[in-house]
Amino acid sequence: MKTITKSFSKFFFALLLVATISFSISFSSYAQSTTSLGVKGGVNIANFRGEDVKDADNRTAFNLGLVLNYSVAESVGLSLEADYSSQGAVNKGSTMNVGGIDITTDDATVKVDYLRTTLLFNYYMGSSEMNIRPELFAGPYLGFLLNSQAKSGSGDFEDYPDDTFKGTDFGAAFGAGLHIKVGEKMWLVPDVRYNLGLSNIYDSDDFTARNGVLSVNLGLTFPLN
Repeated sequence: MKTITKSFSKFFFALLLVATISFSISFSSYAQSTTSLGVKGGVNIANFRGEDVKDADNRTAFNLGLVLNYSVAESVGLSLEADYSSQGAVNKGSTMNVGGIDITTDDATVKVDYLRTTLLFNYYMGSSEMNIRPELFAGPYLGFLLNSQAKSGSGDFEDYPDDTFKGTDFGAAFGAGLHIKVGEKMWLVPDVRYNLGLSNIYDSDDFTARNGVLSVNLGLTFPLN
């Protein structure tokens, strides 16, 4: 399993490197008409997935970052995103009766934050002359762990030991959105997406969990000319 994970990690690193080089070439050659830069952010509804994950509830957090768009054709494009994404899960407390007395344990919140890079393949519907264009998108992401913390109830977050979580996470992002024209080549971009983690985020073979994040985002892009 570790060999497969390492192979996938190398694959995503190589893919993102190629994409970065391609975007650099595209920027230098076609930036005036086909490339745009923007900011994006949104709400994360995050959780952990896997057979070893028991009674985990969603943790609501956020993401914030930059996006570089390149239009390959009128209906096809690529997006390279880099964002800060706060994720994790909540283990709900429980109540049990001991000697006629109800004893309640506090909720436990796990927070894992990533610097995440995503390469999206975009399909735009309709003509570029339309003021509102729906889009579908999908592609791989690679996340670099920034910190991992936990807290009980309303207490303060405390750091996990360094060897608790793996330093990287990879998976696939897919979703749908709109491009709403708000100015000359300026677009307001709301979208809904799901980031499906494909790797075990724990640095242990005894416990397996993968990230799952539903995001509602809003972006604004500007032409580069």
